Amino acid sequence: MEEKEFDKNLKKIITSQERKLQKKYLRSVEASLINTNKSKKFSWLIAASIGLFIGLGSYLFLFNNSLSNEEIYNTYFSPYANVVEPIVRDKVNLSKKAEAFSLYERGEYKKAIISFNLLSDKDSINTATLNFYKANTYIKLNEFEKAKKLFHKVIENNSKEWKQESMWYLALIAIKLNNIDTAKTHLQNLQKQNKQAFKTEEIKTILSNLK
Repeated sequence: MEEKEFDKNLKKIITSQERKLQKKYLRSVEASLINTNKSKKFSWLIAASIGLFIGLGSYLFLFNNSLSNEEIYNTYFSPYANVVEPIVRDKVNLSKKAEAFSLYERGEYKKAIISFNLLSDKDSINTATLNFYKANTYIKLNEFEKAKKLFHKVIENNSKEWKQESMWYLALIAIKLNNIDTAKTHLQNLQKQNKQAFKTEEIKTILSNLK
């Protein structure tokens, strides 16, 4: 399962709310003009309204290009999808691992971290995977220091599993905490991994916009 992809060009973001407002207003203008008088002399007003909002959209494209670090974080962060333990909704008796990932998937992060802390190798989950998902859970609980320690453990592990993903999340945490030099270091190190590095385009965009 792939993570939800966000807009790859941070300088050209127009928020969904802005788009909705533009469309809503444009529809109201068109309806009002058409219902008031259907004669051709009002057609130019509709065209002018369309032109106005196209111009407004262009203005927003050009000038809405300075997002804060918090906005960058909110744009690109989402907890990593559960790709470890598929959840069977109707199953009553879940294993300890299935219960932990079910809580994680439902967004019950306080309960999820308790369940994750009860897991071990005996529950058919390796240490790197467990630490990675626990770290994601701690991010959602705003316990960033705990998350950072676990992501570093994943990176230091002999296995390559979850390393690039952990570097990505460490960068996002650094952005959230306004540690921009640290964020750049993580992203640049991630770029050096290989041409197929995790989140390649997103990394380029963020690096070009960090302040």
